[in-house]
Amino acid sequence: MGNNSFTLQTIRDLREIDTLRDDWKSWQKTRDSDFDFFCGIVRSRGDGCKPHVLVLSRNGRPESLLAGLNYRTKIPLKLGSVTMRHSEVNVLEFVYGAVLGNASRENCEALVRGVMQSLASGDADMALWLRLDVHSVLYDCALQLPSPALRDHSRALYDHWFMDFPKSLDAFLASLERSQRSKLRRKYNRVLNTFPGKVQVRCFQTATDVEQAIFHMEQIALHSVKRQLGYGFFDTQMTREQMLVEAERGWLRIYILFIEEKPVSFWKGTLFDRSLRAEHVGFDAAWSAFSPGTFLFLYILENLRDEGLKTVDLGYGNGQLYECFGNVRCSEARVQIYAPKIRALQVKFMQTAAQYATVLIRRAHFLFWARRAFWKRRQAQARRVRQSTETALPLKNTPAASGPLRVVGPGQNTPNTMPIVGRHNGRE
Repeated sequence: MGNNSFTLQTIRDLREIDTLRDDWKSWQKTRDSDFDFFCGIVRSRGDGCKPHVLVLSRNGRPESLLAGLNYRTKIPLKLGSVTMRHSEVNVLEFVYGAVLGNASRENCEALVRGVMQSLASGDADMALWLRLDVHSVLYDCALQLPSPALRDHSRALYDHWFMDFPKSLDAFLASLERSQRSKLRRKYNRVLNTFPGKVQVRCFQTATDVEQAIFHMEQIALHSVKRQLGYGFFDTQMTREQMLVEAERGWLRIYILFIEEKPVSFWKGTLFDRSLRAEHVGFDAAWSAFSPGTFLFLYILENLRDEGLKTVDLGYGNGQLYECFGNVRCSEARVQIYAPKIRALQVKFMQTAAQYATVLIRRAHFLFWARRAFWKRRQAQARRVRQSTETALPLKNTPAASGPLRVVGPGQNTPNTMPIVGRHNGRE
């Protein structure tokens, strides 16, 4: 067999994937493409989710693969932040860092053509990469190989931020400009001085912690600006399943800030391969004057300083947190390929139309008054929902807190030192 000859196999069963364990583990680079994590997610979702892994081999040996999931879901059709309707579709979703092994252009082209063949064979209505590096070969292939009728014309671009994990909080603050350093210290001190002895942080890490953590996260998210805009953290079955898998692997870290015993801000992420990855961050909008998200993040940096971390994956966005703390920015995109059938093309048409309509509405200056009126209406609706939920929420459903907590107070506060408060499981 010549050097340019290859075979392409599609694996749709977990038992077959196990034959790739050694090669897969030697190639994996991200949490989502970790062999055990990937298999755990497939198992946790039951019969409704199956693996869809394309394996490229040369001379009988695997050389590269593309790791994905095949499941049925409802995709929201949004006009701005408003969900107009949902389309129920079968999706091939390829995980973050899905291409493993030799990611040459020839191999990536073969893998993308394999995806297109799967769609043509009826395996799904669309293939999806939620985040794909715009400078990668796979990105070029996913955009260029499909015909214009099947390729994605409404892909969204995102800024993905990273920062080097500091040796200490002192070192981190010293790396900032003087004005930024002073601002962060003022924000931190304001919380402690305004609520002396009433500031607590709990860390949730184990599977038994997940239920309580989600309860508090949902309380906070319900009062957040993100929820008003229709995104951010939601308590879904898929979210719970992923958290349990992360907890079983020892990667889960959820930090929740309490002020006067009220949940105010949360930070949910994972520790993987010496990297701290943020996934869900939120705070109660009523506490925004105290910058609770910044306070909690500074605490996390100090709390994890002895974990041997190298980087912090801050996630996606363009807010103050990213621009202040992030020192590396990568451009990534959501990319889709559609199946050559009527149903899939209808979904594509509606998504593309909604995307372009959203851009037009946001850029049209003469619609400023309409956007402002709509935003005020959404805020009023969100307040009514919060009030009705708080009234209907029975106290007996509140999970009991466990584990001693040390209160953060002014006596522990110095300009350059973050106090270490108790973890949820009682370890100090």
